[in-house]
Amino acid sequence: MSTPDSPQPPTGRHTQHHQQSTPDKDDALAPFAEALRERVPSREALLAEAKAQTARQRRRGKQSAAGGLLMLLLAGGIWILDPAWHTEDIHTAIGQRSTTRLADGSDVILNTGSHLRIESRLRSRRLELVQGEATFTVVHEPKPLIVRSQGVHVRDIGTVFNVRSDSRGVVVSVVEGAVEVSNGQTPARLLEAGQQVQASRERISTTRRIDPDAVTAWQQGKLRFDGTPLREVIADIQRYRQAPIRLDEARLGSLRVSGEYDTNAIESLIDLLPAILPVSLARGSDGTVVVHGVR
Repeated sequence: MSTPDSPQPPTGRHTQHHQQSTPDKDDALAPFAEALRERVPSREALLAEAKAQTARQRRRGKQSAAGGLLMLLLAGGIWILDPAWHTEDIHTAIGQRSTTRLADGSDVILNTGSHLRIESRLRSRRLELVQGEATFTVVHEPKPLIVRSQGVHVRDIGTVFNVRSDSRGVVVSVVEGAVEVSNGQTPARLLEAGQQVQASRERISTTRRIDPDAVTAWQQGKLRFDGTPLREVIADIQRYRQAPIRLDEARLGSLRVSGEYDTNAIESLIDLLPAILPVSLARGSDGTVVVHGVR
């Protein structure tokens, strides 16, 4: 029997209630730790992301370097190929002459019925005489000036030169200085003042002496012939008229013509032919002229 002052041993119910009222701290933080793990990457995740970022930067660096190299190669290729980045076409009508000053200060005088194409390039100055005749007075520059026509290339070496391009081929005449004539098939030919060649894609004729004043007489509205075959005279006359003029017989082409004639009076020159040669003329209603031989 116990006394009132004797301590009482704890009962089982009281002990159980005490254990439930003091929960473990780790258990209490567990829900928050899980939420933090979802919001804050782990060390392993951070390292993986850093490695991926480094790899992406390296790829971008390689792509940038490759792009830079490609641009450099393209620029070098463009410089080597020397493409035309701009072209301009100039035409003259039948009987018309015109003078054009190029961007570099060079002058081009175009004769009747001519077509000149001016090409702007990086490394060179290039012109194409599609047809007709032109005299080029060239300003010296580090970039060479090249005139091409019918597969023939004329490279300026400091000069004034004349180029005629028609059904007869290309005729290059040097007034001052020198030019180099080439066609990619035969050795290039160097021409100096007072020299001329006739050229095509296949051949370049032997060099012959000419009178530069006679070659450029067309600039003063004149045609000069000095024992010139009639076939050549007819070809020159044709450049100054729309309607055709032709020889009835090929043998007539060997007849010779001399003298100076006015390009503004081409019909008068045609009418004069029977007076200086054994020929007659037949004029058609459409302006066609046929030159017949006199037997």
